[in-house]
Amino acid sequence: MPAVDPSRRQLLLGTGAVAALSVLGPAATAAAAAPADAPEVTELGPGNADFPLMSATLVGDTLWIGSRNLAPARVIGYHLPTGRVTTTVDLPTGNFVQGSAARGGVLHLGVTDAPGAANLYRYDGTLTALGNVPGADVRDVAVAPDGTVYATGRQKGRAAGPGLYAWDPATGAVTEVASPAPNATQGRAVAATATHAYLGVGSNLAGGGGATGARLYAVERATGAVTDITPPDLRGDTIIRRITALGDDLLAVSTEGAPAHVALLDPAGHRVLRSFAVPGTKSVTNFQRRGDTLWFTSTEHGVLWRHDLATGALDRLAVPVPDGNSWGLGRLGDTLAGVTEGGTVWTLDLGTGAVTTRDLVEAGAPAAAQLGMSVAARAGRVYVGGNGSIALHDPAAGTVRKLPVPGEAKDTVVLDDGTLYLGVYSSQGIWRHRPGVDRAPVKEAALPQEQNRPQVIRWDADSGLLLLGVQADTTGGGSFVTYRPGSGRPTVHTDPLGPEQMVRAVAVGQGQAFLGGDNARPTGPRGDLAAWDPVAGRALWRGATGLGAGISGLAVHGHTLYGLTVNGRAFTVDLRGSRRPGFTPVIGRRADLGAAVGPNPRLLALGGHLYGVSERTLFRLDRDTLAATVLVELDAEWYSGARLAADEDGVLYTLRGRELIAVRP
Repeated sequence: MPAVDPSRRQLLLGTGAVAALSVLGPAATAAAAAPADAPEVTELGPGNADFPLMSATLVGDTLWIGSRNLAPARVIGYHLPTGRVTTTVDLPTGNFVQGSAARGGVLHLGVTDAPGAANLYRYDGTLTALGNVPGADVRDVAVAPDGTVYATGRQKGRAAGPGLYAWDPATGAVTEVASPAPNATQGRAVAATATHAYLGVGSNLAGGGGATGARLYAVERATGAVTDITPPDLRGDTIIRRITALGDDLLAVSTEGAPAHVALLDPAGHRVLRSFAVPGTKSVTNFQRRGDTLWFTSTEHGVLWRHDLATGALDRLAVPVPDGNSWGLGRLGDTLAGVTEGGTVWTLDLGTGAVTTRDLVEAGAPAAAQLGMSVAARAGRVYVGGNGSIALHDPAAGTVRKLPVPGEAKDTVVLDDGTLYLGVYSSQGIWRHRPGVDRAPVKEAALPQEQNRPQVIRWDADSGLLLLGVQADTTGGGSFVTYRPGSGRPTVHTDPLGPEQMVRAVAVGQGQAFLGGDNARPTGPRGDLAAWDPVAGRALWRGATGLGAGISGLAVHGHTLYGLTVNGRAFTVDLRGSRRPGFTPVIGRRADLGAAVGPNPRLLALGGHLYGVSERTLFRLDRDTLAATVLVELDAEWYSGARLAADEDGVLYTLRGRELIAVRP
């Protein structure tokens, strides 16, 4: 990652400090004067500039690698013999390039986040838009021998569930072929042969409530007949992660599970030839074959596996990139090649066992600012999380250093001693980085696999505990986690707000931890509050708030708990008497912060003031009136909601666009 040139920094007045919103009741809105003490804003360069990725397909001697969270989305050609990026192709739509497949030397691509626009492409030296899979984030594509392109993905809010779609090369039309699983939350895998198309579905996002587990369907291409061919050993897993047709005689299928499974099927009659668990894995992701040898990758620990089709032997072959999620696997002669999420290419010489790794940016990939995940600051350092990495900024020196981290650091916090702690998705648990001690972040503690999506991490100085709020994608609900640094043993309180609500917000004060709930599903309870004694590990009280929305931010000041909802409403709860038996939280003051704030705001208490942030604005919240005064217009680009941090000097850090800014109120 290139260093930020200090000469490019600009010291600016807060350009958004010209508007404020004063709201005194649920429906009242009124303009307020801009703050007289407009903040100073210092630009610190891209928050996290890299080449995160989400797919790779080998065509000839070139790995075609699809980007993730970059604008514009792009594919690059990495030439294996020279170890250089030789081609970059920008796509006019999309955020992820997740679907990737080739046939006859032609690359086919599927993208996410392209509503109403093309999300299927072909590249043969010229990029061609093929059409749109309606309402879908395309997760996988496959090409049949006759050139028909099949695709599936996530179609949010669609009653019929994820569909299997086909692009016909003769007509250029995209049509729906089948939707056999209405309760599944997404389609993740497709494959195609001359006679059948295959669809793999499941519910690894917003699960629970009877959602479909891993299911594999065979669709007869001539008639459209659909048959459930899910191997029995795979039915208890979360989702079908990959389907690969390996020649004419083998269909390889993998899952996301606990552990993941692999099944090998005869494509002629869909008879299960063999199925087996892959120990210590959550997901199996990619397959390659030569004769009776099958290779595949798993997400945990960057492991490459070898399976002998004749004997059934299963061996861990190598660890090319520790703790890197694999997004592609190809074979060129006696060389296996793959990519991991943080922008690394690895190769394995099958003859010698030698492993090489190469950073894609160093190899010529165009680094760019990716969507932000998290931000933390202290002791002259600012950390910005992204896909597969943390960017460590030294504002005084004007430098940025890349710290590899698997997955996504959803939230981070820095302790007084400078140690950074991270809550990492998906199912990566709690990580740590000690400047000057750890060369890169290391894993401190694991969480239960289903507690996979940390939403918030806070430090409770009084108890000496890290406090995490977590979402469980596959089962619904979530957990409240307490962890004493160095112990390696987190305490996990599952579903403290009931079986459907995640813990989206956590605040500490009055010797208590306060939890705010939300629901990933469109229906069901949300917005509950609870208080816990983090040391004793017990709930003190819990209550519904009647807010009608999930809680995205909480902070304590004095005897008052302040909160923000996901739809931009502020509220208070008087905490006096909150440790007495029978205490019931009562919502006191309320305010609709409306257009000045936007969705999913977060809250931070600092030096007697309350600050809030959303993708739209950085604002100050009046403790008495709940009026929101906009300090900086942000138009920030985060992946899963805006974040705000402060250092020990009271300087605030967040993103404007995709740029890191320091704000001195």
